[in-house]
Amino acid sequence: MLSISDTDIQETSSAILKLGYDVAFLVPTETGLAKSILDAHHSLRAFLKRNDIHDYQEQKQGVKRIITAQFITKEDVCEIKVSLYRPETKSGDPRIWIYGLKELAIAGNLLAVIFVKTELYIINCSHPEDLKQALKEVLPKVQLAPSDIANELLQKLGVISRKGFIPTVVNGDTGVGMTLESELGIHANSSRSPDFKGIELKCSRVNKNNRHNLFSKVPKWKLSPLNSKTLVTRRGYIDDKGRQALYHTVSGVKANSLGLYLDIDYANAYLRQMFTDIGNNDFNPEHDTTWLLTDLKAALLKKHAETFWIKAKHNGNRIAEEFHYVEAEHTANPYIDKFETLIETGLITMDYTLSTLPSGATDDHGYLFKLRNNSKAALFPDSQVYDLTKL
Repeated sequence: MLSISDTDIQETSSAILKLGYDVAFLVPTETGLAKSILDAHHSLRAFLKRNDIHDYQEQKQGVKRIITAQFITKEDVCEIKVSLYRPETKSGDPRIWIYGLKELAIAGNLLAVIFVKTELYIINCSHPEDLKQALKEVLPKVQLAPSDIANELLQKLGVISRKGFIPTVVNGDTGVGMTLESELGIHANSSRSPDFKGIELKCSRVNKNNRHNLFSKVPKWKLSPLNSKTLVTRRGYIDDKGRQALYHTVSGVKANSLGLYLDIDYANAYLRQMFTDIGNNDFNPEHDTTWLLTDLKAALLKKHAETFWIKAKHNGNRIAEEFHYVEAEHTANPYIDKFETLIETGLITMDYTLSTLPSGATDDHGYLFKLRNNSKAALFPDSQVYDLTKL
């Protein structure tokens, strides 16, 4: 029920994740507060399990476990009890209850559940001052071990930066990256492996605020009700070139204008793209495509085990463009365990880039998983930013 949150979950999750904390979210409903029962949804259960707090799968029906947590407000930090249980009725759907919650939150409030240094913390993020106090003063700071700095690459980038503006080797959006690769002696290829001795290079113009392209991953077609051709036919539209096309961003927060959204199936460890008729409240969502979460995490780790995100100034002439490489941000070791949270909160989205050719075949430019602009800190531990002009 995160969709009923009265607070921007993307902004909140980004603020928490970028500090290195693992987090899950709860949004109480009117019914849940009245009955003192909250559903322990899949992402919360996964959070509790991966932090060795509680495993609902091993819990018998009718058994209640009481743990403690620290509830943070701007005035105080108080210890409260949290009940984790599976009722004897029906199938024993996992439940959670935070004692005293009726005095601490109202329906629709966004509650963050954070685990750090053996302690569980809960914050009502709908109270901005409470969240600010928690992040600035109360929560223990996470010590993130820095990875080895790629000195060889950094030195080369410094030399390239000192050249000033360099003419592009190719016109168009790809020029900024291909020109840098040319300066580094990297030959253009279609390999999906990292670019420079195991380090991925991502280049952009300084005035661009686009999402960061992480990787492309084809759905698991054997697990998908639709293939690429039927996907374009059923969910696409006629574009300005007269093609049947599907170029659209899909998020886990809510359905887009085409009715497409991402859903995590925790029971099977799938990421599914679903379709809902946004004009019909009673419409039963349809399942279109499937990815294995293990495949997505492996792709992320392979592509971005270590990355330099490089920015370049340009001369503003797209016909005879020139680039001056001025900044590099070094990241490593992405938070793989937070991948589901990043999907559910919309910080990582997926873009379809499909169209139909005159022959009837599908023109496929990838299934692009992208990170929201200025959200790298939510995916990676502390990064190091270098001013290349001063190296």
